[in-house]
Amino acid sequence: MSSRALVVAVCIATALLAGSAVRATAADVAGARGLPPFSFYDEAVALTGPDRAFLTGDWGGLRTRLLDLGITPSLVFVTDVLGNPVGGRRQGLRESDDLGLDLTADLDKLAGWSGARFHLSFSMRSGTDLSDKDIGNVFTVANVCCGHTYRLVNVELEQSLFDDRVSVRGGRIATGDEFLSSPLYGNFVQEAFNGNPIGIAFNVPVTAYPTATWGMRARVRPISQLSLMAGVYNGDPTLGDNDKHGVDWTMRGPLFAIGEVGLRVNQERGATGLPGNYKIGGYYLAGKVPDLFRDVDGGSIALSGLPPQMHNGNGGFYVLLDQMVYRDGGAESQRGLTPFVSLLFAPSSSVNTMPFFANGGLVYQGLFPSRPNDTAAFGVAYGAFSSQLRRSQRDARSAGSGAGIQQYEVAIELTYIIQARRWLQVQPDLQYIINPGGTGKIPNALVLGFQLALIL
Repeated sequence: MSSRALVVAVCIATALLAGSAVRATAADVAGARGLPPFSFYDEAVALTGPDRAFLTGDWGGLRTRLLDLGITPSLVFVTDVLGNPVGGRRQGLRESDDLGLDLTADLDKLAGWSGARFHLSFSMRSGTDLSDKDIGNVFTVANVCCGHTYRLVNVELEQSLFDDRVSVRGGRIATGDEFLSSPLYGNFVQEAFNGNPIGIAFNVPVTAYPTATWGMRARVRPISQLSLMAGVYNGDPTLGDNDKHGVDWTMRGPLFAIGEVGLRVNQERGATGLPGNYKIGGYYLAGKVPDLFRDVDGGSIALSGLPPQMHNGNGGFYVLLDQMVYRDGGAESQRGLTPFVSLLFAPSSSVNTMPFFANGGLVYQGLFPSRPNDTAAFGVAYGAFSSQLRRSQRDARSAGSGAGIQQYEVAIELTYIIQARRWLQVQPDLQYIINPGGTGKIPNALVLGFQLALIL
């Protein structure tokens, strides 16, 4: 069977897997993707029976005993199966998966340490990357595409004070866990949306699951709607390499600092208005950063072959917005339409590969009345490459290189999450990549496939 036929068959089979409508909560899918747009509070989770939250149930009562002690285990398997029947460098069908184990300990229950929480997590990934192997684009089409190895991720302690108005978190953590984030982003498969807006990763060594580094984050909530957050992290980009497996705990590398102000609208219990999230933030990478065009003598790197000119530090800022505009149901209903936008700016084109990145889209939970826990999502992402990078690439071409000149890339995604069971999400997915790789040399690519998420 051809790759094109395989992909189409997989998508049709996926759509047929929808089970009967069941009630899912934020607690049901903790650690997986597809969280509701706005979670007001966690509800009780069934551990046994047909409506249980976990595929493997209560483990003969062990899970209940652990929860009573304050230990919450979570085992989540996610797989992406995607192919490009049209466009790209060549056609292909690829699978990539992630098995994540999380252990969270409520130290108040476990040891009488009020407000303290310990978190330990591991990741094991396998598979191949469709973007890298077949399409040739920079916005990776699969959410769990990369870092195919086993690794230790989080080793962290969090202390909450004054009824969680103050929180300090430190250890092996990832910047993207809390900064540059929205509950809406997890509804997508394409990495330009999922987790964090991907544009920042082209410019500075920001960490995101399954990569963590030494860091500390402090958060203050002077009122329930407003949060002020700041973090400092080890900015060594090599710590995420596959051969490190998350156990290179050295402190080398420049300091990476980030701050964010967030406003949560109509999300307190009993609020009747439409909920929204508004965030603005900025970041700075200390240390030396190489110029994309100029060498140490001020000439062109591509023509001279000399080392690049070095600059002191690099920074940028961002704005994230998501606001529900239509609610179907009462004040606490999560069914409805929520648009979102993110804008990332990295002003210096001399050192930033992608000085401007934007994404935006629409998320509708409960589009069909009979499927209140399903989620439909549509998004568009755009990234513009540096003008100084293009200068260097033009010089390289004039010197005989066959390298392309990168202008921009666009990713479009239409996806639908089927909450087949409380422990099972099936997500047919369609993407279209415009100007893959940004050079104009690769045909636009159509991507079809699905993501499957299991809470074990």
